[in-house]
Amino acid sequence: MENNVTLSILIIYSAVLVAIGLICSKKVKTSKSFFLANRSLGVFALTATITATVVGGSATIATAKLIYLYGLPSLWLDVGASIGLIILGLTLAKLVRKTGLFTLSEITGQLFDNRVRYAAAVLIIITQIAWISLLIQGAGAIIAILLPVDYYLILTSITLIFILYTILGGQFAVVYTDIIQFLIMVIGVCAIAAPLLFLKAVPSLDASTINLSFPTNNYIGVLPAMSYFFMMLMPHIVGPDIYSKLLSAKDGKTARKGAIFSGVFRIIFAISIAVIAISAIVIAPGFDSNNAVFAMPTAISTLHPLISGPILAAFISVMLSSADSVLISAGTILTVDLFRKKNILISRIGIITIGVFALLLALYLNDIIETLKLAYTVFTAGLTLPIIFGFYKSKTKATSTGALWSLILGGSTALICLFSNTVVKDYAVLPGMIVSIIPLIIFREKKNES
Repeated sequence: MENNVTLSILIIYSAVLVAIGLICSKKVKTSKSFFLANRSLGVFALTATITATVVGGSATIATAKLIYLYGLPSLWLDVGASIGLIILGLTLAKLVRKTGLFTLSEITGQLFDNRVRYAAAVLIIITQIAWISLLIQGAGAIIAILLPVDYYLILTSITLIFILYTILGGQFAVVYTDIIQFLIMVIGVCAIAAPLLFLKAVPSLDASTINLSFPTNNYIGVLPAMSYFFMMLMPHIVGPDIYSKLLSAKDGKTARKGAIFSGVFRIIFAISIAVIAISAIVIAPGFDSNNAVFAMPTAISTLHPLISGPILAAFISVMLSSADSVLISAGTILTVDLFRKKNILISRIGIITIGVFALLLALYLNDIIETLKLAYTVFTAGLTLPIIFGFYKSKTKATSTGALWSLILGGSTALICLFSNTVVKDYAVLPGMIVSIIPLIIFREKKNES
């Protein structure tokens, strides 16, 4: 019964998403409507779409796996993301919307020059492929628990669904589906899953067997905790998918409120996921590092089918709501920044191409934590500091040369550390950020001699 209920829910839900894409395709008349929903988003729509975007695989499946294995210090992933959004709202959100541009890399070109713009676009697209791959794996892990279907077929089907409704309706389809997904997430994850699983786990809860130490413990020390924090903090202050939402806001004030409110909701989701993960330790013990990604959906599946089905659909909704936003952002950057055209057809072809590469990476890597580290570490170390320095050029005196070398050296250093067979791989983002800041300081704009 459980499998039938869940499968029925997923089929209906997928059909609704595709239908929304078809409906929204009628609203797509210009490049601005496809890429930015005519810059018409109000506070509620913007808050919903940003929250649905940032609460994805890293905030749910990946964090839950890490908490299950290593304890509450893993929560620094979500804490960093929440604080990053609030900082974004208080500082850069209005400035981003004020540019009136289409993409983060286009903003980079305005702040510096076309060399930095192209380098940023390439880096962003590479990391966004990894982000989408992470989300495909997260959704696949949930479905694989309940449906006796080949895992690779599951991943392929998921990819096709969100590619289809994204290429049909563009940003309008993404926003409308995000609003639905946001409401499903709040009800399914926060209001139902977390309290029900906690109540089920409480009778058997033994503090001696569950590592509740925070902010660090024996598994996650100070440097790894800092790495988790900054790895998620910085991409939520500077993030291509988030910026595409801010650029779709009707004005700067709306952009500011949307980012701050999303940060608050991100904290609520973080607490809910922590409760679910701790409950899963009691309800579904015995998973190790190779299969702990299935611990949370397994715990949820122990609830009544009429409850577990909608909840698991809510978690799949979490993945899709992030994947479609990253996909439309990547397609926009590919079109606007690399091809230098605001062409809907080229963007649709680009979205399909990026989705296929993400699927191939998911099939090849098949490790949600490694995919998360790859995507967030390289992006954070390579691009976040140049952008922040660029927005405050009058004070930082940042130059295009400094930004270009910051991007190249910071991202490369993080990548090398990440794939090294040393302890530094556990906090690769920190040396990457340190190296990233050096060119920004060395190549500062010189004062004119009188």
